[in-house]
Amino acid sequence: KMLKRMTLLASCGALLAAAPMAAGTARADEVADFYSGKTMTLVVAFGAGGMYGLNGQIMVSHLGKHIPGHPNIIIKYLSGAGGAKAAAYMYAAAPQDGSYIAELSKDVAVAKVLRPKKLKYEPTKFHYLGRMMPYSAVFMVWHTAGIKTIEDAKKKQIILANSGKASHAYIEASALAEWTGIKLRIVQGYKGAATMYKSMESGETNARIGAWFSLKATKPDWLREHKVNLIAQTGLEKAPDLPDVPLLVSYARTDEDRKLAELMELGSPVGWGLSTAAGAPMARVQALRRAFNEMVKDPAFLAEAKARHTMVAPATGEQVQEFVRKTMSVDPKLVARLQKIAGFKK
Repeated sequence: KMLKRMTLLASCGALLAAAPMAAGTARADEVADFYSGKTMTLVVAFGAGGMYGLNGQIMVSHLGKHIPGHPNIIIKYLSGAGGAKAAAYMYAAAPQDGSYIAELSKDVAVAKVLRPKKLKYEPTKFHYLGRMMPYSAVFMVWHTAGIKTIEDAKKKQIILANSGKASHAYIEASALAEWTGIKLRIVQGYKGAATMYKSMESGETNARIGAWFSLKATKPDWLREHKVNLIAQTGLEKAPDLPDVPLLVSYARTDEDRKLAELMELGSPVGWGLSTAAGAPMARVQALRRAFNEMVKDPAFLAEAKARHTMVAPATGEQVQEFVRKTMSVDPKLVARLQKIAGFKK
C-alpha cells in the first residue's frame, strides 16, 4: 500500500510539473494557429516616401518569419494630422486581435499631452512591440532661400512644409520662433516627407524639419550638391556627423524653456518602431514582442537596413511603453506653456 501511495504521489508530481510546460506549449500553438495563413496589416502613420515608409518597408520584409505561423504582412499608409489619424484608427477602428500592427508617430504621446481633447486615442493603451531606432531631425532650408543660419531667418521668412499641428516639427518650429524671433510661416497638410520635399523643389515652400536619416537615405544628392542648408538639429545631443549644426534646444532662453525642450524631445526615444492595438490578447502581444526582438538581431534585417542607409539602435516594447508612460505624466504647467507657444487648444 505504501508503495502504491508513493507511486501515485510521484505520478501527480510529474503531472503538476508538466502542466505549466503544457500550458505554455498550448499558448504558443494557439498563437501559431491564429497567424498561420493570415495576412497581417502594418498601418504606417505617414507616406511611403519618408523615413516611416522606408523603415516600415524594411520591417515588413523580415518580421513575419519571426512570428509563430509566419504570416504575410502588407502595408497600409494612413497619413494625416501629423500621425494622429493613424493612431485614432488603431485605437478605435482597426481589428483588436493582433492582426493589425502600426508604425505610429514617435510623438504619439507628446501630441496627446498637448491636445488631450482633440486627439481621440490613449497612447498608454497601445501595446508597443519595440523600436528600430530613435529619432533625430534637422531644420533644412532650400538653398535659394538665402538662409544659412538662424540669424538669417530673423531677416527673411521661412515657409515651412508640415503635416499638421500634432507633428513634432510643428511644435519645434513654433518653439524656435518663440525663442529666437525668426520669421516663420507654417504650411500644413502635407502627407509625408516626399510631398514636402517636392514642395521645396517647386518653390511652394522652402523648408521642413525632417529626419536626418531620411534626408541622408532618400536625398543624398541634396547633401552632395548643397541644395539644403541645415540651420538647426533636434534632440538633446548632437548627431555624431553634425558637429557644427546647432541644437534647437541651445536657443532656449531660460530654465523653463530648457525643460520645455526636454518635453518636446520625449518622442525621440520612442522613435521608429511598432505597436499593436489596445485590445490585442496578451499571448499574441508577447509573441509579437519576441518576434520584434529577434528581427532586430537578424543578420538579413541588419544587412538590408545598412544597404538602405538607415540605422538600427533598438529598444524593447517594454522600454518604449515606459517612455510613453513618462511622457503622459509630465508637469501640467510645462504642458500649458508649450500649448500656448504652439497655439493649441486644450
